[in-house]
Order: sequence, then structure tokens, then C-alpha cells
Amino acid sequence: MVAPRLIEVRQPQQNDLIGKKFVIAGYGTGFEAVVLWRVLDNNGHPLGNGNIQGAGSMGMIKDFGNTVTLGNSPARGAHVTLQVFGDDPSGIHPPGPDLNIVHVTLFTSLEGFKLHEVKSGDNLTKIAQQEGQNTTANDIFEANRDRIINPNLIFPGQIFRIPLLT
Repeated sequence: MVAPRLIEVRQPQQNDLIGKKFVIAGYGTGFEAVVLWRVLDNNGHPLGNGNIQGAGSMGMIKDFGNTVTLGNSPARGAHVTLQVFGDDPSGIHPPGPDLNIVHVTLFTSLEGFKLHEVKSGDNLTKIAQQEGQNTTANDIFEANRDRIINPNLIFPGQIFRIPLLT
């Protein structure tokens, strides 16, 4: 029997798009009602970290949510890792219990995104020009790495996220 996790992240989810400022939400319990977070680049270097106050404590599970802002700006459309976890006051097993790992794509100037269903004759450049806002074909590729294996090979019926950038 697997023990239930004491911290669960509900937002963002795997492969979501995030901006420099985004919301981390979920439920759980942490030491002194605190849940910790950090965002790491592909080399494991921190882009930001902090804590979220108001989770449950003493074994009580509560919803938590917090808007966080990253200080460092990696490359546009960077694939980064969000870690959300409980504090380990002993310092023996960082990053602490109930580690949640969420792989996301970061566009620091993201305003939002729209969905586009690929039609016959579409290519990423054409979609970026017609649907995007300061968006390139590469931005669409990076935003949909979980859906596009080869940027030169897309198929009618696929649905892509089109980042809207400032």
C-alpha cells in the first residue's frame, strides 16, 4: 500500500506554459504550514525560489495558492522544472518530503495563449504569422514539445498552444 502524498500540485500541470509571474496552487500540509518551491533551468541552476504560507500543518491538509515571480530570465521558451515540496527541518534530505516535479515551458513575456487546430497546408511559420502575437514558429514548437516531434512535420487535426507574447 502506498502512503498518500502530503503535498499535491494542481497548477501548473506538466507541459503547461508559464510566464515570469505565475500561480502555484495545490493542497497539502507542511512544517509550520509552509510549502517550498523552486524553479530550475535545464542545468539545475535556480531561477527562483520561495515559500507558500498557509498550507495545512500538524497533518491537516489545506488548499494553498500563491503568485510567484521569477527574477532571472532564461532563453525564450525555456524548458524548466518547478519543484514544490515540504520543508525538511533536519536538513538531512533536501529538498524535503513529498517532492512534486512539474516540467513547464517559460516565456517571460507571456500574456496568455490560444489554441489552434492545424489545417491542411499549415506550417508553424504560417500559424505564427496568422495566430500569434509577437510569436515565432520556434515559440510554437517550444510551447508544444510534448505534441511536436519534428517542427517540419505537423498534421491536420493537431491542436497547438500559440503563446501570446508582449
